Amino acid sequence: MSIDSPLIQILYWISIGVFGIEFLLRVFVERKLSFLISIDGLVLINQVFFPFYDLRILRLFRLFDIFSQSRFLLPTNTLIKTIIKQRNALLGSQIMVISILLVVSTFIYFLESSVQPDVFGSIPSTMWWGIATLTTVGYGDVVPMTDLGKLLASFTMLVGIGMFALPAAILASAYYEEIQKKNFLVSFEAIASVPLFQELPIGAVGKINEKLQVVLVSEHETIFSKGDEADSMFIIEYGKVKVEIQEPVYLVSGDYFGEMGLLGNALRNATITAADDTKLLELTKSDLAELSEEHPGLFKELELSASSRSQN
Repeated sequence: MSIDSPLIQILYWISIGVFGIEFLLRVFVERKLSFLISIDGLVLINQVFFPFYDLRILRLFRLFDIFSQSRFLLPTNTLIKTIIKQRNALLGSQIMVISILLVVSTFIYFLESSVQPDVFGSIPSTMWWGIATLTTVGYGDVVPMTDLGKLLASFTMLVGIGMFALPAAILASAYYEEIQKKNFLVSFEAIASVPLFQELPIGAVGKINEKLQVVLVSEHETIFSKGDEADSMFIIEYGKVKVEIQEPVYLVSGDYFGEMGLLGNALRNATITAADDTKLLELTKSDLAELSEEHPGLFKELELSASSRSQN
């Protein structure tokens, strides 16, 4: 079917109309002409009134909209923050790569220029071989012929593996540290908001945070059953759990449970299941005993809480 056929032309103008309506709706909703909307308007006007200039390639700018729509690619994203913080280390590693590239390109020039003057005739031309070898891509279009040249190529490949692994190691370690810091702050805020710990000094809350272990449970999963040994208590960071007693009770973010068995050295007196996907912070019996020795107020608060719950 020809592009000039009536059917194609009808479909073309229908699509122009659809995109025109979509453009007007976006202007109406956003109440302003952003850069990306302006580009769309320019392309639309061009297609309607000046079809001899094809500006549709400008719609590639629409790809940048993902940076404002996706929380994973915002500048505040942990990965981007990690790259920015480690920019000096990353730049230093790239300077090392460029330096090694210049060194090996110069050496291979002196070793191979007399044997293969067409491909190793100058240091800039040998840099293509240097890049392909350092990155261990090895296209094979340019290869050394002399024994010393082959030895240098082997050495360059081994160095290249290490050089390009260095930025990955820098980013991986820094990213892990950022994630740990973020998790620490989130957990610290969650703990500080729990009424049980609100009267404790900041140092004590920080110590509790260090001892807590994260437990993720899915909906309907049993956390512990009635009659189980009481070896830890739990704090709900987010989600909801169900205490399966005669009249079920639901606990939500900031609540805690499991302390009654710890204080009385008794078995679990109820089955508790997750009513939603839940993140728990677990404090073991030994850690609780250590903290109670340092902060007797914590133990008294737990006793009051357990006594109140047993009466209810």
